[in-house]
This record gives sequence, C-alpha cells and structure tokens, in this order.
Amino acid sequence: MHYIFAIHRIGSQKKMKKTLLALAVLGAPLLAAAQSNVTIYGIADVSVNRFSGSNGGLEPNGAVTRIDSSAGNNLAGSRLGFKGREELGSGLSADFKLEMGVLLDTGRSEQGGRLFGRTSRVGLNGGFGSLHLGRQDTPAFELLNTVDPMGVGLAGSAGNIQAGNKGLFPVGGLKGVPQQGWMGLDAFRADNSIRYDTPTMNGFSGSVLYGVGEAARASQGNIGIGSLSYRAGPFYIGYVHIHDNSAGVVSADTIAFNQKSDALGLTYDLGALKLYALAATKKANSAGNVDEANYYLLGVSAPVGANGQMMASWNRSAGKNSNANSAGQFGLGYLYSMSKRTTLYTSYAKIKNKGNAAFGIDGYDGHDGGNFDYSTLFNVGITHAF
Repeated sequence: MHYIFAIHRIGSQKKMKKTLLALAVLGAPLLAAAQSNVTIYGIADVSVNRFSGSNGGLEPNGAVTRIDSSAGNNLAGSRLGFKGREELGSGLSADFKLEMGVLLDTGRSEQGGRLFGRTSRVGLNGGFGSLHLGRQDTPAFELLNTVDPMGVGLAGSAGNIQAGNKGLFPVGGLKGVPQQGWMGLDAFRADNSIRYDTPTMNGFSGSVLYGVGEAARASQGNIGIGSLSYRAGPFYIGYVHIHDNSAGVVSADTIAFNQKSDALGLTYDLGALKLYALAATKKANSAGNVDEANYYLLGVSAPVGANGQMMASWNRSAGKNSNANSAGQFGLGYLYSMSKRTTLYTSYAKIKNKGNAAFGIDGYDGHDGGNFDYSTLFNVGITHAF
C-alpha cells in the first residue's frame, strides 16, 4: 500500500516536524485497520503404489506399479497455495485463497490442468459469519472429510464409494447421464459458487453454497448444498443436503438430469479410540427414470505410541430399484509423524463390486463404465508441509 500526504510549507523546520508527527499519530489507527499479510504455503506428497484388479485393463494381469502424487490416494495431495487477510476495522476482514494441485511425479497441475484447481476464492468475514465467491470446497466435502478416518485420502478414501463418479450410465432409461455416488465429483468443489457460513453459536454452525452452471437453460449445471453441524467436546454430528442439476450427453443431445442427496455423519472421540459413521441416500432422475441408492461408512482411528496413528474404514453402496448394484470397500492406514511437518504413511484398500457396479480406486479403474469384480491398492508414501 502506498500513502501520499500533501504537506504544505511550514514556516520553520520545527513546525514541519510537529505537523508530520501529528499526521503520523492521526494515521496510525487507519494503518492498523488496513494491515494485511500474504502467506505462501504448500504440501509435497508422493507415494509408491501397487494396484491390482480382476479387470483393470492396465496390463494383461490387471496389475501396475506407479509413483503417484494425486490427492485421491495419498495422505494429503501435493499443493502450492497463497492466502491472505486484511483487517478492515470494526471486526470486518477480507481474505483470499488461491491453491493449485501439483503432481510431483510429473510436475503437472492436478484437477484437469487448472491453474488453481483446488481453491480460488475471495470474500468477507465478520460478526455475521463469512461470505466467499469463486471455486471452493463445498459443505458436503467438509462433512465427508470430517467423518472419514482416512480424511478422503489414502488408498481407502471414502470418496471411492461415496462420490464414485464412473462416467455415464451405459444402458437403459438413464443412459448418458452421470453414474455417481451421493456426492458426485461436483460436490467436492464447486465452480462459479457463492458460499455463506454462519458464526458458531453454542456449538451449532451452518453453511449454504450455490454454484451456477452458466448454461443456456436456467438451472442446468447448477448445484445447491446446505449443511448444519453441532460440536460439543468429543462429539460431532453433521447433516448435508445436495440438489445437483447436472447433464449427460448422448451423441449430440444433452439430457437433463438432477440428483438429490441427504447425508448424516458423526464422530466421537474416546481418547484412546475415535469412532466415525455416516449414512446417506441419493435419488437421481432423468426424464422419469430413477436411480436410487443408500450409502454407509463406519470407521475407527487410534493413536499408536507417541507418533503413530492407525485407522480403518468400511464403505458400502447399495443400489435400489432396477439398478440393484452394490459395492463394498475396506481400507486400512498407518501414519508416523517424524516431525510437525513430515509424515510417513502406508495404506491398503480393496473394493468388491456386485451386479453391474463399477466402483474403483481413484485414478486406476472403473472410469470407462466397465464391470470390475474387485480392485486393490497398497501404497507407501511421504508428505512434507511447508
């Protein structure tokens, strides 16, 4: 910031010094109120992964070894970010956050090559809560991240089942529309969105997000998400509702599609053990054709020694109606903190599909609508925060 003061000629140097001193004193509160700072931060996270599956299509035996730095299977996902806050006075502040995903194994950007694919937002904070605009995390993602002992990461990420976007339905009345979990990938982060978060009052807090599809049709591509949560000591419970108006494509035709989902999750920290649970339901509709499913998560985590932590989780998707396809995932993970900023980790996951379900481990299989009996992933990695 640059401040320009017009100072008139004063009869004497002494008088000028007094005037400058007076201006400095008067301007001090204004300068204090306008103080700002910018922080550069990041995470370097990479792992060695061994994947195998009954129909992965990666090698003749359905197995492959990779160096991976994606957010889906690693502890945190590599990133580089910039954030800042300016105090505006009277309890009001402005802030921004720009965060890009980085693939350490190739040096490329994650999130489809976006420059700031993880977050790009700006907003205001005050006694009223906070209001932000841009591309940002949704309340649905934050709920899942809270109730997943894997933190929506590692091999056993709940996102494999609870989001599980596997392309478009290949056949039937829903042909050409998104085939996804109760969240869907759109509910992780939302483009063109406005989000309001209430202040916390007696443990209660709420959030509302609305993302605009910017399509010719008024509601096509729009997404609305609302959440309510409560924290009291070791106990947490949260609820989220999603209304997603997306679209599928068959040849050159666009098919209207909407999905409504509800999820309830909770955690309870017993000290030596922390418990996690979630139950969710979705109903997707396209021209009267309905796809319904229920989703579940159970998990546990526990400290191991002074620097270690073990976690385990079970996720399930159970389809209903004519799409009675189901899938289950078991995940196991271990973290060892070498310091406040450096952590070693290892994790394992196995997904088993039934019927025509095509859930798979993020980045490895299931993205072409195929039928996969099972898939497994084992990895060992390191993450360093700076």
